[in-house]
Amino acid sequence: MKLVELHRNYIRESARSIIDHSLPVKPVQPTDTPILAIEKWKLDDEGKLRKKYSFESVEDRNSFVTTMMNYELEKGHHAEFVVSSREVTLRLITHDVDKITELDKNYAKYADVVRRDISYNKTTRHV
Repeated sequence: MKLVELHRNYIRESARSIIDHSLPVKPVQPTDTPILAIEKWKLDDEGKLRKKYSFESVEDRNSFVTTMMNYELEKGHHAEFVVSSREVTLRLITHDVDKITELDKNYAKYADVVRRDISYNKTTRHV
């Protein structure tokens, strides 16, 4: 499949709701390099979208946080971050309406892509 076709399919499929917990394109992962499991987005007790990401190194964690902070500056939409060792937990809600909106769903999708890119790039650095 050509890159253009992959991109078109991704854009078309990305309109699906975050509720089905999937992205339309999954990165190819080498079988000889383990990738940490990534849990799905969940609603917490306060009605916020929540997800915990685990990283193989503090450098990967910092790369994720830096990228997400830049995204927040660009979009003007912010998440709660809990950073601990090699983990980052994100919590999302649109405070103006106290509900989950498209802004939160787009943020969640972007965070998943950034996390997968960090994992994928790490596995291909030594190939």
